[in-house]
Amino acid sequence: MFPNVSLVQLRCFAGVVEHGGFTAAADRLCLSQSAVSQTVAGLERVLAAKLLLRGRDTLALTVAGEKALAEARAALAAVSRLASCAGQAEALNGVVRIGVVQSAAIRLLPAWLRRLRTEHPRVTVTLYEGTDPEVTGWVQAGIVEIGITSRTHPELAARPVCSDDYLAVLPANHPLASRSTVSLKALDGQRMLLSGGGCETLIQELLVAAASHPEIVCLVRDNATLLGMVREGLGLTIMPELAIDDADGIATLRLEPALRRTLHAVTLPTEALAPAALALLRLIEAGHPAKRSAAVPEAASADQR
Repeated sequence: MFPNVSLVQLRCFAGVVEHGGFTAAADRLCLSQSAVSQTVAGLERVLAAKLLLRGRDTLALTVAGEKALAEARAALAAVSRLASCAGQAEALNGVVRIGVVQSAAIRLLPAWLRRLRTEHPRVTVTLYEGTDPEVTGWVQAGIVEIGITSRTHPELAARPVCSDDYLAVLPANHPLASRSTVSLKALDGQRMLLSGGGCETLIQELLVAAASHPEIVCLVRDNATLLGMVREGLGLTIMPELAIDDADGIATLRLEPALRRTLHAVTLPTEALAPAALALLRLIEAGHPAKRSAAVPEAASADQR
Protein backbone atom coordinates (compact mmCIF):
# COMPACT_ATOMS: atom_id res chain seq x y z
CA MET A 1 0.00 0.00 0.00
CA PHE A 2 1.35 3.40 -1.00
CA PRO A 3 1.82 5.98 1.79
CA ASN A 4 -0.49 8.98 1.55
CA VAL A 5 2.21 11.62 0.99
CA SER A 6 1.30 15.11 -0.25
CA LEU A 7 3.35 17.54 -2.32
CA VAL A 8 3.03 20.10 0.48
CA GLN A 9 4.71 17.67 2.85
CA LEU A 10 7.55 17.08 0.39
CA ARG A 11 8.03 20.81 -0.26
CA CYS A 12 8.08 21.59 3.46
CA PHE A 13 10.53 18.80 4.25
CA ALA A 14 12.88 19.73 1.39
CA GLY A 15 12.54 23.42 2.25
CA VAL A 16 13.50 22.90 5.90
CA VAL A 17 16.67 21.08 4.86
CA GLU A 18 17.62 23.44 2.03
CA HIS A 19 17.04 26.64 4.05
CA GLY A 20 18.47 25.36 7.32
CA GLY A 21 15.44 25.46 9.56
CA PHE A 22 11.69 25.67 9.99
CA THR A 23 11.51 29.47 10.28
CA ALA A 24 13.55 30.11 7.11
CA ALA A 25 11.56 27.50 5.21
CA ALA A 26 8.29 29.03 6.40
CA ASP A 27 9.36 32.45 5.10
CA ARG A 28 10.23 31.03 1.68
CA LEU A 29 7.04 28.93 1.45
CA CYS A 30 4.79 31.76 2.75
CA LEU A 31 3.56 29.58 5.63
CA SER A 32 3.71 29.88 9.39
CA GLN A 33 6.52 28.20 11.27
CA SER A 34 4.07 25.99 13.12
CA ALA A 35 2.40 24.92 9.86
CA VAL A 36 5.73 23.83 8.40
CA SER A 37 6.64 21.98 11.61
CA GLN A 38 3.30 20.17 11.73
CA THR A 39 3.48 19.28 8.03
CA VAL A 40 6.95 17.72 8.39
CA ALA A 41 5.81 15.87 11.50
CA GLY A 42 2.86 14.56 9.48
CA LEU A 43 5.24 13.28 6.81
CA GLU A 44 7.24 11.45 9.48
CA ARG A 45 4.05 9.83 10.77
CA VAL A 46 3.00 8.72 7.29
CA LEU A 47 6.43 7.23 6.60
CA ALA A 48 6.73 5.83 10.15
CA ALA A 49 10.29 7.15 10.30
CA LYS A 50 12.17 9.95 12.02
CA LEU A 51 13.56 12.20 9.28
CA LEU A 52 15.05 15.09 11.26
CA LEU A 53 16.93 15.37 14.52
CA ARG A 54 15.85 18.62 16.12
CA GLY A 55 18.07 20.43 18.62
CA ARG A 56 17.75 23.83 20.23
CA ASP A 57 19.93 25.45 17.58
CA THR A 58 20.69 22.52 15.29
CA LEU A 59 18.94 20.43 12.69
CA ALA A 60 20.28 17.22 11.18
CA LEU A 61 19.03 14.53 8.84
CA THR A 62 18.72 10.97 10.07
CA VAL A 63 19.82 8.12 7.80
CA ALA A 64 16.18 7.68 6.79
CA GLY A 65 15.94 11.44 6.28
CA GLU A 66 18.87 11.48 3.84
CA LYS A 67 17.22 8.81 1.73
CA ALA A 68 13.83 10.52 1.96
CA LEU A 69 15.32 13.87 0.92
CA ALA A 70 16.73 12.44 -2.31
CA GLU A 71 13.37 10.84 -3.13
CA ALA A 72 11.44 14.00 -2.20
CA ARG A 73 13.60 16.12 -4.51
CA ALA A 74 13.21 13.59 -7.30
CA ALA A 75 9.42 13.56 -6.83
CA LEU A 76 9.22 17.36 -6.85
CA ALA A 77 11.38 17.44 -9.98
CA ALA A 78 9.02 14.97 -11.68
CA VAL A 79 6.00 17.09 -10.76
CA SER A 80 7.74 20.17 -12.14
CA ARG A 81 8.39 18.36 -15.43
CA LEU A 82 4.75 17.33 -15.55
CA ALA A 83 3.64 20.93 -14.98
CA SER A 84 5.95 22.22 -17.71
CA CYS A 85 4.56 19.66 -20.17
CA ALA A 86 1.05 20.99 -19.55
CA GLY A 87 2.15 24.44 -20.66
CA GLN A 88 3.95 23.44 -23.86
CA ALA A 89 1.12 24.70 -26.03
CA GLU A 90 1.82 28.20 -24.73
CA ALA A 91 5.11 29.92 -24.07
CA LEU A 92 7.76 27.60 -22.64
CA ASN A 93 7.78 27.69 -18.85
CA GLY A 94 8.86 25.60 -15.88
CA VAL A 95 11.76 25.23 -13.47
CA VAL A 96 15.17 23.84 -14.40
CA ARG A 97 17.39 22.40 -11.67
CA ILE A 98 21.06 22.66 -12.55
CA GLY A 99 24.07 21.50 -10.56
CA VAL A 100 27.31 23.38 -11.20
CA VAL A 101 30.89 23.30 -9.94
CA GLN A 102 32.26 26.58 -8.57
CA SER A 103 34.35 27.69 -11.51
CA ALA A 104 31.49 27.17 -13.98
CA ALA A 105 28.99 28.88 -11.66
CA ILE A 106 31.13 32.02 -11.65
CA ARG A 107 32.50 32.11 -15.19
CA LEU A 108 30.02 30.28 -17.45
CA LEU A 109 26.57 30.10 -15.89
CA PRO A 110 25.69 33.84 -15.91
CA ALA A 111 25.94 34.07 -19.71
CA TRP A 112 23.86 30.92 -20.18
CA LEU A 113 21.16 32.23 -17.86
CA ARG A 114 21.12 35.61 -19.60
CA ARG A 115 20.43 33.91 -22.93
CA LEU A 116 17.80 31.68 -21.31
CA ARG A 117 15.98 34.69 -19.88
CA THR A 118 16.08 36.43 -23.26
CA GLU A 119 14.65 33.48 -25.20
CA HIS A 120 12.43 31.91 -22.50
CA PRO A 121 11.54 34.55 -19.89
CA ARG A 122 9.03 32.25 -18.16
CA VAL A 123 11.61 29.58 -17.37
CA THR A 124 13.23 29.83 -13.93
CA VAL A 125 16.35 28.10 -12.61
CA THR A 126 17.19 26.50 -9.27
CA LEU A 127 20.95 26.30 -8.73
CA TYR A 128 22.82 23.67 -6.72
CA GLU A 129 26.56 24.28 -6.33
CA GLY A 130 28.92 21.45 -5.39
CA THR A 131 32.01 19.44 -6.21
CA ASP A 132 32.41 17.31 -9.33
CA PRO A 133 31.36 14.04 -7.64
CA GLU A 134 28.40 15.75 -5.93
CA VAL A 135 27.09 17.27 -9.17
CA THR A 136 27.34 13.98 -11.06
CA GLY A 137 25.58 12.19 -8.21
CA TRP A 138 22.75 14.74 -8.20
CA VAL A 139 22.10 14.06 -11.91
CA GLN A 140 22.06 10.31 -11.34
CA ALA A 141 19.61 10.71 -8.43
CA GLY A 142 17.29 13.01 -10.41
CA ILE A 143 17.86 15.91 -8.02
CA VAL A 144 19.08 18.11 -10.89
CA GLU A 145 18.37 17.79 -14.60
CA ILE A 146 21.65 19.24 -15.87
CA GLY A 147 25.05 18.99 -14.23
CA ILE A 148 28.16 20.95 -15.22
CA THR A 149 31.08 18.83 -14.05
CA SER A 150 34.30 17.20 -15.18
CA ARG A 151 33.18 13.81 -13.84
CA THR A 152 31.19 11.80 -16.36
CA HIS A 153 29.40 8.46 -15.85
CA PRO A 154 28.50 5.64 -18.26
CA GLU A 155 24.80 5.99 -17.42
CA LEU A 156 24.73 9.71 -18.27
CA ALA A 157 24.87 11.63 -21.53
CA ALA A 158 27.86 14.00 -21.56
CA ARG A 159 28.44 17.01 -23.82
CA PRO A 160 31.70 19.03 -23.58
CA VAL A 161 31.12 22.70 -22.73
CA CYS A 162 34.56 24.05 -21.83
CA SER A 163 38.22 23.01 -21.70
CA ASP A 164 40.98 24.73 -19.73
CA ASP A 165 44.47 24.07 -18.37
CA TYR A 166 45.48 23.28 -14.82
CA LEU A 167 47.90 25.92 -13.53
CA ALA A 168 50.33 26.13 -10.66
CA VAL A 169 49.25 29.08 -8.50
CA LEU A 170 51.90 30.71 -6.29
CA PRO A 171 52.26 33.82 -4.11
CA ALA A 172 53.55 36.69 -6.24
CA ASN A 173 56.84 36.80 -4.28
CA HIS A 174 57.51 33.05 -4.48
CA PRO A 175 60.99 32.08 -5.82
CA LEU A 176 59.36 30.18 -8.69
CA ALA A 177 57.00 33.02 -9.63
CA SER A 178 59.31 34.48 -12.27
CA ARG A 179 59.00 31.37 -14.42
CA SER A 180 56.43 30.93 -17.17
CA THR A 181 56.18 27.16 -16.71
CA VAL A 182 56.94 24.69 -13.96
CA SER A 183 57.24 20.92 -13.74
CA LEU A 184 55.62 18.87 -11.03
CA LYS A 185 59.10 17.73 -10.00
CA ALA A 186 60.03 21.35 -9.25
CA LEU A 187 57.31 21.41 -6.58
CA ASP A 188 59.13 18.79 -4.52
CA GLY A 189 59.42 20.00 -0.92
CA GLN A 190 57.18 23.05 -1.45
CA ARG A 191 54.32 23.86 0.93
CA MET A 192 51.14 22.99 -0.95
CA LEU A 193 47.41 23.59 -0.51
CA LEU A 194 45.12 21.04 -2.18
CA SER A 195 41.72 21.83 -3.61
CA GLY A 196 38.91 19.76 -2.09
CA GLY A 197 36.75 19.97 -5.19
CA GLY A 198 37.36 16.41 -6.35
CA CYS A 199 40.73 16.64 -8.16
CA GLU A 200 42.97 16.14 -5.14
CA THR A 201 43.39 12.39 -5.73
CA LEU A 202 44.47 12.94 -9.34
CA ILE A 203 46.95 15.69 -8.38
CA GLN A 204 48.50 13.53 -5.69
CA GLU A 205 48.84 10.60 -8.09
CA LEU A 206 50.54 12.82 -10.68
CA LEU A 207 52.94 14.19 -8.07
CA VAL A 208 53.90 10.69 -6.98
CA ALA A 209 54.42 9.64 -10.61
CA ALA A 210 56.73 12.64 -11.06
CA ALA A 211 58.67 11.72 -7.87
CA SER A 212 57.56 15.06 -6.43
CA HIS A 213 56.69 15.21 -2.73
CA PRO A 214 55.44 18.66 -1.67
CA GLU A 215 54.39 19.22 1.93
CA ILE A 216 50.56 19.11 1.89
CA VAL A 217 49.51 21.58 4.59
CA CYS A 218 45.77 22.00 4.00
CA LEU A 219 42.76 20.76 2.00
CA VAL A 220 40.52 23.67 0.93
CA ARG A 221 37.11 23.29 -0.75
CA ASP A 222 36.27 26.91 -1.63
CA ASN A 223 38.13 28.52 -4.56
CA ALA A 224 38.14 32.04 -3.12
CA THR A 225 39.49 30.78 0.20
CA LEU A 226 42.15 28.74 -1.59
CA LEU A 227 43.35 31.75 -3.59
CA GLY A 228 43.29 33.94 -0.48
CA MET A 229 45.53 31.49 1.37
CA VAL A 230 47.97 31.42 -1.56
CA ARG A 231 48.10 35.24 -1.55
CA GLU A 232 48.99 35.19 2.14
CA GLY A 233 51.95 32.92 1.41
CA LEU A 234 50.56 29.83 3.11
CA GLY A 235 51.49 27.65 0.17
CA LEU A 236 51.03 27.07 -3.55
CA THR A 237 48.30 25.09 -5.27
CA ILE A 238 47.20 23.60 -8.60
CA MET A 239 43.80 24.54 -10.00
CA PRO A 240 42.11 25.01 -13.41
CA GLU A 241 42.42 28.33 -15.16
CA LEU A 242 38.67 28.91 -15.18
CA ALA A 243 38.64 28.85 -11.38
CA ILE A 244 41.03 31.81 -11.12
CA ASP A 245 38.92 34.95 -11.39
CA ASP A 246 41.29 37.34 -9.60
CA ALA A 247 45.04 37.23 -10.30
CA ASP A 248 46.05 40.04 -7.89
CA GLY A 249 48.84 38.98 -5.55
CA ILE A 250 49.45 35.63 -7.22
CA ALA A 251 51.47 34.18 -10.08
CA THR A 252 50.15 31.49 -12.41
CA LEU A 253 52.47 29.07 -14.21
CA ARG A 254 51.72 26.53 -16.93
CA LEU A 255 52.51 22.95 -16.00
CA GLU A 256 55.04 20.87 -17.91
CA PRO A 257 53.74 18.65 -19.37
CA ALA A 258 50.42 20.42 -19.81
CA LEU A 259 47.36 19.01 -18.04
CA ARG A 260 43.88 19.86 -19.29
CA ARG A 261 40.38 19.24 -18.01
CA THR A 262 37.02 19.30 -19.77
CA LEU A 263 33.76 20.36 -18.20
CA HIS A 264 30.69 18.52 -19.49
CA ALA A 265 26.96 19.07 -19.38
CA VAL A 266 25.81 15.71 -18.02
CA THR A 267 22.17 14.64 -18.09
CA LEU A 268 19.96 11.61 -18.07
CA PRO A 269 18.93 10.49 -21.58
CA THR A 270 17.39 13.36 -23.53
CA GLU A 271 13.93 11.79 -23.60
CA ALA A 272 13.82 12.03 -19.79
CA LEU A 273 14.32 15.81 -19.79
CA ALA A 274 11.51 18.34 -19.46
CA PRO A 275 11.14 20.97 -22.23
CA ALA A 276 12.58 23.75 -20.07
CA ALA A 277 15.69 21.69 -19.29
CA LEU A 278 16.09 20.84 -22.98
CA ALA A 279 15.88 24.53 -23.86
CA LEU A 280 18.70 25.41 -21.46
CA LEU A 281 20.78 22.45 -22.62
CA ARG A 282 20.48 23.56 -26.25
CA LEU A 283 21.61 27.09 -25.32
CA ILE A 284 24.63 25.65 -23.51
CA GLU A 285 25.51 23.44 -26.50
CA ALA A 286 25.04 26.29 -28.98
CA GLY A 287 27.51 28.64 -27.32
CA HIS A 288 30.10 26.54 -25.51
CA PRO A 289 33.79 27.46 -25.95
CA ALA A 290 34.84 23.80 -26.14
CA LYS A 291 33.97 23.90 -29.85
CA ARG A 292 36.96 26.18 -30.36
CA SER A 293 39.42 24.26 -28.17
CA ALA A 294 42.06 21.78 -29.27
CA ALA A 295 41.77 18.06 -28.68
CA VAL A 296 41.82 17.27 -24.98
CA PRO A 297 44.34 14.72 -23.64
CA GLU A 298 43.18 11.71 -21.63
CA ALA A 299 44.03 13.43 -18.33
CA ALA A 300 41.47 16.14 -19.07
CA SER A 301 38.68 14.03 -17.61
CA ALA A 302 40.03 14.75 -14.11
CA ASP A 303 37.58 16.02 -11.49
CA GLN A 304 37.91 19.65 -10.37
CA ARG A 305 35.65 22.47 -9.50
